[in-house]
Amino acid sequence: MKRFLILLLFVQAPCWATVNQLEFNLGRGTPLSSIQAGGSSDREGSRGTDWSADFFHAAGPQVYWGIGGGHFRSNDNVSQTFVPNADSTITSKTTSILILTRADLAPPARTVPYVIAGIGWVRNSLSVTTSDTTLIDQSKNTVGFATGLGLDYALSDRFFIGLETRYQYALKRTFDLTAAGSAITGTNSVQTSMSVLTVGVKAGIKY
Repeated sequence: MKRFLILLLFVQAPCWATVNQLEFNLGRGTPLSSIQAGGSSDREGSRGTDWSADFFHAAGPQVYWGIGGGHFRSNDNVSQTFVPNADSTITSKTTSILILTRADLAPPARTVPYVIAGIGWVRNSLSVTTSDTTLIDQSKNTVGFATGLGLDYALSDRFFIGLETRYQYALKRTFDLTAAGSAITGTNSVQTSMSVLTVGVKAGIKY
């Protein structure tokens, strides 16, 4: 009887096996939101660098739960309309920690398409300067959402690479202008959700 129980446990062990994966994404992001002051509408930075690191645990044959952290930093958007008769530089940064879920759209194979979604904490930072004046330099915490599509390609049973595009949106927050900024633009604050669209490559490991 004892040997039978040991054999049963041995046979059932694969059913208890967990599948985790850790992946790192590196790509480019484009700010989609704009800020308005003095009648103008200007993009919150230009295309910049984005990275994220995600951990997933298999909750079913094609469903995963996990957590991820990432950071996006835009390049400068030089505007000639945010401040009348002067060039201003607009940049933004977004740091996030999200609870994620992923669903594979096909059974395990060498190539697997998937969808991903998440919700969590986001810290958005906005900066607007002229050559000699800081108009906005502030960070705000908010709730963010993400959704995306991806494609994984297995290099082996453990290692994989892939492509992923992700859209991240945050609840609107108010960013206050400095005293000098208010005097120049005639506006005390701006509101923005600071949404970003990213496209990147990824590498990961399953264990």
